[in-house]
Amino acid sequence: MKRLTLLTLLFTALVFGATSKLDEKTGLVWQDNGVVASESRNYAEARAYCDALEVDGFSDWRLPTLRELYTIVDLKRDRPALKSGFAVRSDAWFWSATPYAGDPKREAWQLSFAYGEAEHVRMDRELRVRCVRSQ
Repeated sequence: MKRLTLLTLLFTALVFGATSKLDEKTGLVWQDNGVVASESRNYAEARAYCDALEVDGFSDWRLPTLRELYTIVDLKRDRPALKSGFAVRSDAWFWSATPYAGDPKREAWQLSFAYGEAEHVRMDRELRVRCVRSQ
């Protein structure tokens, strides 16, 4: 019985790890497939993309908040300033779901994984997207 459980866990980890990454510290699961590094979207498209995403059998993905994005930043690294363990390592600018308080209908916060800096930007710009879900 223990052998079957171990094999099941190993298979699940291999399948799960192929397109998403669990951050054991926060319990957040991050999209980690080729789309992260290859496609850009404006803010509305990014939210809609995450809301419709189905990865690893889950459909409860969403655009992460700025605070959530910072949980995967590693300031000891650069280009990208991203925690180890991610298969897709991009130093591009990524959308957050956090609106900019100064103009919340037209601007939101973005985070650069080049060095881990954040700034607000107009929602019509096209940036990369890495969706997240709670475990």
